[in-house]
Amino acid sequence: MANSFKNSYFYIGYIRRVFLSLLLCFSFGLTDEFDTTLIENWQKANEILDTLKISKKQKEDILNSIKALKENENELNELVTLSLCVKNGDIKCAKKSIEKYPKLLSYKLHPYGSLLTVTLNIKIDKTKVDFFDEKMFDFLVSKGHRIYGDDNMLPFLLLLNEAVSDEKCLEIIKKMRDDGMDLGITMPYNENLSLDTEALDNYKPKTAAYILKNGQKSQFFNAYPLKIAYGHIMVFFTENNASFEKELKATPKSIELSKSEKYKKFIDREFEILKVYLEANGDEKFIAEIEKIFTELNDQESLEKLEKLGYKLKKDNLENIRRQNFGK
Repeated sequence: MANSFKNSYFYIGYIRRVFLSLLLCFSFGLTDEFDTTLIENWQKANEILDTLKISKKQKEDILNSIKALKENENELNELVTLSLCVKNGDIKCAKKSIEKYPKLLSYKLHPYGSLLTVTLNIKIDKTKVDFFDEKMFDFLVSKGHRIYGDDNMLPFLLLLNEAVSDEKCLEIIKKMRDDGMDLGITMPYNENLSLDTEALDNYKPKTAAYILKNGQKSQFFNAYPLKIAYGHIMVFFTENNASFEKELKATPKSIELSKSEKYKKFIDREFEILKVYLEANGDEKFIAEIEKIFTELNDQESLEKLEKLGYKLKKDNLENIRRQNFGK
């Protein structure tokens, strides 16, 4: 069981980032420049929309916007300019376009968050960092940009982006809920990803606590400690060249790594989200896998933290480790 979970979770974080980054770039041409060919080619627009998981209303809104822009070349050209202003983070330029044509923000051309999506940049390469133009995001919202329509991708992009703070993400998610977003949504194209577990998975505990308190828990929530065990902790050891052996057996390298400050800082972060999980009445039985890892590592401190969170440890596990560590 341990190995199957380890294998299934090992690359999921990377794959998810690649997938969402491609969707981010795909958002109807707002990559390097606005794709006006969608406006010019009605058939192409229809074909692309038919491939997307969007509602009938979303499709109708987009086609109506395309039709309106085809009849107004000046607004179309200014929308191209506005999209580039947003991409370049030029608020003064964006303000000028919106003042010239106030209707620009009412056009619904992008199924995944429209111009707000352009303020986000998710990096696939681990040597780089995510980017979030918070000032531009807030500016567009202040000028009347819808923060939530029928599009369910934007909240996931916010959760995934490391540059979006927990506090800012919580603020936006609250506004989205006020605008009618169901906190129980799953991600377009991947129904195995839900807001509650994604907030946990991307270390946004305040946002996760809000979602869990105000929305219905997803079907994936209770088993989340398995993700912590095999998708977080075991991956941490593998990425640091200190993998466990088969049957979840610690190695001298993994035990040595568990004594490092790097490990302690990592584990503290895992406890933050585990605390949210337990406070939301998560099923404790799945935490047994995390306990096994700590026991193998002879990690007395982490076992004691589990106990303080209210988790009932297996009989004698902690006491045996305390006896082993006594006098060291």
